Amino acid sequence: MAKLHGVKTLDMVNGEITKVAYGGAEYERVEGAPRIFGRAGDLLLNGYDHSDLEVNAFYKIVNKSGYGKTIYDEVEDSHGSALIAGSVFRKVSASQPSLEDRVNTNEKDIESLKSDVAALKGEAKTEYVRINKSEAKAGDFVKFDEAPFEYLTAGKFYGIYRVDDCGDPIIYDDEGDDFDTHGEVFEVYRKVSAVEPKPERLEVGDYAKVVNATQSCMAGFSNGDIVEIIENSYGEDDCDFRIKSVAGIKYGYTKKTPNYIVRATDEEVAEAKDAEARAKFKKGAKVRLKSGGGVYPLLGFENGKVYSVCDNEVRRADGKSIEITQVGAPGYATPDQLELLPEEEAAEIEKWAAIGREVSEYKRGDIVAYDDPVWFDNSGIGEITGFEDDGNPEVEAIDHGGHKISYFLKPERLNLVTPVEARFDRKGDE
Repeated sequence: MAKLHGVKTLDMVNGEITKVAYGGAEYERVEGAPRIFGRAGDLLLNGYDHSDLEVNAFYKIVNKSGYGKTIYDEVEDSHGSALIAGSVFRKVSASQPSLEDRVNTNEKDIESLKSDVAALKGEAKTEYVRINKSEAKAGDFVKFDEAPFEYLTAGKFYGIYRVDDCGDPIIYDDEGDDFDTHGEVFEVYRKVSAVEPKPERLEVGDYAKVVNATQSCMAGFSNGDIVEIIENSYGEDDCDFRIKSVAGIKYGYTKKTPNYIVRATDEEVAEAKDAEARAKFKKGAKVRLKSGGGVYPLLGFENGKVYSVCDNEVRRADGKSIEITQVGAPGYATPDQLELLPEEEAAEIEKWAAIGREVSEYKRGDIVAYDDPVWFDNSGIGEITGFEDDGNPEVEAIDHGGHKISYFLKPERLNLVTPVEARFDRKGDE
């Protein structure tokens, strides 16, 4: 939804653009303020000066759930305020259908009438079958379980008349206006005849969606859960399959009929697996960033550094993300970019962070407990007095004979007893 490329000027009056071409269609300028007269699917000739937008460039107007009309910049940030300036251009066919559009519409109406007549005669039955959003094309249908705006109806099937360059279905809303589905929550359906071949039977290795969780052998499952069929069941409460939940560790049994489970779509499986991956990153957990540091949306973050999880289900334009925090702005990562740290390691990081240091970051003057494996039973308490070239601390201590002695030991052979900042005997020395 960033700046549009390939917009060609077709007509100008007194130096002002009045008609353009984009994506094989013509758009004419609409008089009036974009915020009032602009619609989803229109083009905005931007006149709003902003660091992330280009003045006199074209952007597509879309509907953003909960916010209304807006445009998006190169990094998918919304800029509804841009609609206070600029000019709106509307697709000519939206108000003046071309001959080709009228012919196509009539053909679809005829086919629909044929189907209805056939259904009345008992020859066929038309139904809607859900498909992946990525398969959407003109002639398919969009359905909203919850209507995002007052000019849409929940549960109604809206015909898709076009799919834009970003893969978003475009429909006509209840008022007959263009509606771009970008950023909205919806499902895509396709009309099929009941006489078409039924889908293949479910078997071990398939993914399914629970539609009836009332079976006693499905305790803990809920309708809508996505499950994996892991093995055939023989005699377990008359069930056919043993199943495992995708999001969470739950096991159970089920019958294989569509009254209990149906085949899950690729999108449903991907969403369930993503939810499972994010679930382990609970709020407050310590994570190490593996990749993506320094690049939006992880600007200011470094690979290999440790951060805290703030939220594991942040909805963004590119999907759900995990929000991690540091001093300053938050960052957003996917589960594969993060490594969850064990509780012991996280506790050790917190302990050192409390005194403003990285783990095993020793300073001259620290009091430490040491353990030298070179000499038999040589351990005790000493003070760090310096460091080798390789960074190993030099520990000064008293040996068994009461003499001062220095050891160069690796940090893992040491345990901090008292940091130099907390030593009363050093107050005022520096």
